[in-house]
Amino acid sequence: MDLFAIDSDSETYSGTSDSEDQEECEFTYSDHAQSILSSLDESIGKIDNFLTFERGFLHGDIVCPVSDPSGQLGRVVGVAMFVDLETSSGDIIKDVNSKKLSRVRSFISGDCVVMGPWIGRVIRAFDLVTVLFSDGAKCEMLLRDSEALKPIPPILFEDAPYFYYPGQRVRIVEPSVYQSATWLCGSWRPGRDDGVVSHVDVGMVHVNWITSVTNVWGDKSSSPPNIQDPKKLTLLSCFPYANWQLGDWCAVTDDHGCLWLDSGKSCIVSEAWKCDSPGHMHLENCSSGYSQTYVVSKTKSTVDILWQNGSISLGLEPQTLVPVSTLGDYDFWPGQFVLEKLAVEDSARCQRTGIVRDVDALERTVNVLWISPAGSDTVSYGRSGPTVETVSAYELVEHPDFSFCTGEVVIRSAVNIEKSEADLTNGSLASRELVTHSDFLSCIGNVLGYKDDGIEVQWANGVISKISLVQCQVQHFEIIGLDKLLDSSLESMHEENTAGDSIDMAEQEEMHHENANIALESTDCTGSLCKATAFLFPKTAFDFLTNVAASLFGTNGSPSPSSVVIDPRYQIIKMAEMQTSADELPEEKQVVELVAKIEKPNFTSEDNISKRFDVVTDCSDHHFVKESGHESVTRSWVKKVQQEWTILQNDLPDGIHVRVFEERMDLLRACIVGAAGTPYHDNLFFFDIFFPPDYPHEPPSVHYHSGGLRLNPNLYESGKVCLSLLKTWTGTGNEVWNPENSTILQLLLSLQALVLNEKPYFNEAGYDKFLGKADGEKNSITYNENAFLLSCKSMMYVLHKPPKHFEKLVKEHFACHAQCILDACEAYLGGDLVGHAHDKAYISEDGSKNCSTGFKIMLGKLLPKLAAAFSEAAIISGQ
Repeated sequence: MDLFAIDSDSETYSGTSDSEDQEECEFTYSDHAQSILSSLDESIGKIDNFLTFERGFLHGDIVCPVSDPSGQLGRVVGVAMFVDLETSSGDIIKDVNSKKLSRVRSFISGDCVVMGPWIGRVIRAFDLVTVLFSDGAKCEMLLRDSEALKPIPPILFEDAPYFYYPGQRVRIVEPSVYQSATWLCGSWRPGRDDGVVSHVDVGMVHVNWITSVTNVWGDKSSSPPNIQDPKKLTLLSCFPYANWQLGDWCAVTDDHGCLWLDSGKSCIVSEAWKCDSPGHMHLENCSSGYSQTYVVSKTKSTVDILWQNGSISLGLEPQTLVPVSTLGDYDFWPGQFVLEKLAVEDSARCQRTGIVRDVDALERTVNVLWISPAGSDTVSYGRSGPTVETVSAYELVEHPDFSFCTGEVVIRSAVNIEKSEADLTNGSLASRELVTHSDFLSCIGNVLGYKDDGIEVQWANGVISKISLVQCQVQHFEIIGLDKLLDSSLESMHEENTAGDSIDMAEQEEMHHENANIALESTDCTGSLCKATAFLFPKTAFDFLTNVAASLFGTNGSPSPSSVVIDPRYQIIKMAEMQTSADELPEEKQVVELVAKIEKPNFTSEDNISKRFDVVTDCSDHHFVKESGHESVTRSWVKKVQQEWTILQNDLPDGIHVRVFEERMDLLRACIVGAAGTPYHDNLFFFDIFFPPDYPHEPPSVHYHSGGLRLNPNLYESGKVCLSLLKTWTGTGNEVWNPENSTILQLLLSLQALVLNEKPYFNEAGYDKFLGKADGEKNSITYNENAFLLSCKSMMYVLHKPPKHFEKLVKEHFACHAQCILDACEAYLGGDLVGHAHDKAYISEDGSKNCSTGFKIMLGKLLPKLAAAFSEAAIISGQ
């Protein structure tokens, strides 16, 4: 009975019982059901295997735990991978160690290769295809055109990553390939067009040469030809076993030459066609060196993670980790080489270098082993061993010369071949003599990672050596990362093309010199922060601040001989009284109480601070004063500028002040007050604006008075303002300048609301996609903390050197807001998040309730200097 008949009969009512119907149905459908369910199980199994997507990680990737995405970060330092392979017949080989896999092609596009002293990137690899014909003839063809051979259906791998593969039936459609073919067996004859691909390799490589070892170190040499024989090239690669992905083709190298299929059948790994004589073919044995092609159908891996706190987790499942797309500016790692940031007033002191021991990611503190003095091969030792100091992450930067990423290509100076390995391991550069081109393989390599206060490098000759970072610092070891080399070349080109945007260096030197004159004398308080490996913030920060207070004002409330004179209305209480009260308080409150006992100046407020809009004279300090073209402006240009003046005079909102110049209508200066709720609150930001002769058809030019600080992604140290409205960045619609509708007021409002906003971190190009994500919000909090620190430094610069025609505004503004700024600093030292002073209930989107310890340390160092600047301004203003 067929299925159709069964369906028809089932529509007719029968008087049989339910049990009889059930028995009949079971009998009728049993065979069909078993067949269907069997196929269904197999299909579901394949779907499950396909949908079981495993997130893959590579060495050097940054991750965080799924359970704590805003916590500490980790770096992948080890990968163990096993794969399932599928044969052309559909058989599965399970759990093959990825270290036994090899690539089907020796070179592919994107590979980094070495030839002699030269490093290059593979642009294209041309196949060398071996074709076996039915009569036993065999030839090799170098194929520059992939259409020379046409696959003959059925095609086993429709979506193959390579055009040709072993076992593929092909037809020669371009007889000209015979002319360049090499016949391994037999010879060409007419009519021999169809064959089987027996082997594929790379026969020729097109390389884009990047640089050479000799060029890096000053010796000039011309690059080799771009088309190269692959036998002359050395692949530069590390951790190839961890790079396999689903769908990749591979060959297998096994000790016994065979693998076991999932069904238990033995699969010959190495097989190839071999021709003994015309008309006779047979399979070659496993020792032929030819490997069958497989497809990676599944990957399973575990990873080892080095966490920022110095601990290592082994064999973690990838599902327990989340990739981190972008790092914060103050995320450091154990073993990393760092430099100490120096303020202008610290310029007389040597900059220290150090090696990171461990990091408290949430509190932004770092334990650093300092190499002291800078440039010495010794480390600082205390009574109990090497000195490890706990510092704020905000006072560290990565070492520009010795910060390397895992897998990064590095170059070092060539050395005498007789000393090569012994000296290379020790970092010796006694000689640069070379014997053969192969010696350069000891000078180009990949970074494997940090280890034992040094970096491990695998050189192109296969040798692995460790380079001591301490010795590098001492001996100025000639090693450089290829990416840094290329970046520096691009920066040089960019600087040449944008020379007009750079700040006048003489002016910047004068600015820094004047900043140094007003800065308080620095006091080395590292002793209070050097607590070996243990760190408790309240006690340490309190000790630090009391040391600062003692150095500034003396232990009995009087200024010490080395301190500057400060208005007596702004002083710290006697240290004896302070210490007594501090002993009665919990440690966590001592820092807050210290600041609370500062007698703040009694500044008065005014209902109307200066004028919002005013016409002035003397534009001599304007950034664009030397710009020409204003002499030949048209009447329509004058009318448009006057319209801008009218709009500004009538519609300027709170927090924006403008000065225009009577003798130069093409110049304008604006001041924007940092808004509440942002890391820029209560600060003043100054911009010089220039109306070009073709205004408004072209947007105005804008220069930011940076004071040498970069406190916003859109505002550069050079004074450049990156904004789509100014055509210094891409944009669409209302984001770009429109001659018909755009105005200077729109520009100023954009700077106030869109640039100086509450989350400036996301202003960085491409970072908006991380808005609301744990890692993005975490980095945003860090950025805000550092932005506020820089904003405080900017206040001191503005107080000392206010732009012309804004002197009164600066004094009046800070006279009215100094109290609020100091109160905010007090609240931040108490733990409030930046921009949310005295709002204990506020919680950031990443879950943070308190600002970091590292931020408090830096604010504690900066607060006395800010207080001194306010005090000096109060004296000058006659208060």
